[in-house]
Amino acid sequence: MRAKDTNNASCHDGLLAADRRRRIVAYVRRHGAASVAQLADWLSVAPNTIRRDLDMLASDRKLTRSHGGAVANEPDYTRLPYETVSHVHAEEKARIAEAAAPLLPESGSVFLADGTTVLALAMQIPADARIRVVTNSLKVASRLASDTSVAVELLGGRVRPELLATDCTLATQALEMLFWDIAFIGAAAIDVSFGITERDAVEAERQRKFINRATRVIALCDSSKIGKCSYALVGPVSLLDTVVTDSGASPEDVRALRDAGVEVLIAD
Repeated sequence: MRAKDTNNASCHDGLLAADRRRRIVAYVRRHGAASVAQLADWLSVAPNTIRRDLDMLASDRKLTRSHGGAVANEPDYTRLPYETVSHVHAEEKARIAEAAAPLLPESGSVFLADGTTVLALAMQIPADARIRVVTNSLKVASRLASDTSVAVELLGGRVRPELLATDCTLATQALEMLFWDIAFIGAAAIDVSFGITERDAVEAERQRKFINRATRVIALCDSSKIGKCSYALVGPVSLLDTVVTDSGASPEDVRALRDAGVEVLIAD
């Protein structure tokens, strides 16, 4: 059923409740907090509709209810140390990697971005794989170079310790010349309304370059990143061919991605 404010017709009228709530979560996360009045004005719906949405979102732990509005649970644009991140949702990342492994080609060029979920996929690549891998991840390059026969190319640049990856500043020419058959990337957040987002503008720009060089783009993201918005826009979800996530993703978010033309694979 479509939620509609009969008192104020606008372009936001008729939004599906699930879509409206995704927008509310993204708005609160982006701004840190929001009042009922702000959200009602932004979405052109009745304040009581917003109050019900906030109560439901708070019960789902997607935000925290406050007097007169809501606050974000945590700022999505912050980045934890790499070793800490590697232990967060570790089981989900392993299942996602297993589900994504059959998508690896038997030959050709593959780009593997930095990120702990993509590293989990790299751990799935067999020792005798006959592919070429391009990456900016020190962890991915080290694992494949030492344990497999894969041809590995590491994009140069300054090493970012929190990523254990290069920033690709010395790979400008390579990123203009090289193409890969398939790219496996991560993302800070993916939402149909707000697109693919990253924690800072530099990461977002680098991610766009990775995507633009690929024939097929597959995002590996655990469910904590689906239906959310971070800080800097990479681009619309239409840039993605496939999203591989875990069963914790809400059915509404999965349906929204599929309705947008993105294949979604759920790792059991």
